Amino acid sequence: MTHIPAVPGPGLAEHLRDKGAAMRDAARRRPKSSDWDEEVGAVCVADDATGVRKVRVGDWSFIGDGGPDIGGFGLGPTSPDLFCAVVSTCLTHTILCVAALEDLPLDRVEVRVKARNNDARFFGVPTEAPAVPYDLTAEVELRGPASPQALADLLATADARCPMLRLVRSEHSVDVRLSRDPHGPA
Repeated sequence: MTHIPAVPGPGLAEHLRDKGAAMRDAARRRPKSSDWDEEVGAVCVADDATGVRKVRVGDWSFIGDGGPDIGGFGLGPTSPDLFCAVVSTCLTHTILCVAALEDLPLDRVEVRVKARNNDARFFGVPTEAPAVPYDLTAEVELRGPASPQALADLLATADARCPMLRLVRSEHSVDVRLSRDPHGPA
């Protein structure tokens, strides 16, 4: 697993106590499903000689790029890399939420997501490989004072509840349409 240094101060178990209290309080304040409806989104712009994809999500910005074989410069993660990142952060957060609500102390959660990817068809190269990232695996490390069975149960619950895993495992339609140019003719 990857070693990411711990932040000094209170540990994850303390955070989970605060998170559980905050989540229970929010559930009391917002008791109806409609209280939780929200629109989320991101914007991606490519507009310079690098072709780099500038992504804006709320107050955060980052870039995506490809490697030289696909005309990129390797200045940021690829879209399949970002996909793995989205799944890993969502599963990590789901584990934290379930642990917080079940008062299960944890000292560390690490989720490593990998997928196979094959871009051959972009180059007109025949392939039998799926047209999407495939063979997705998530390796999860959970550390804490809980029993091995409690940790296995936590992971099973998080696996079933993780929104991004549920999305990947299901079919949803996406409405893709051409936007009117706000600076061009109406």
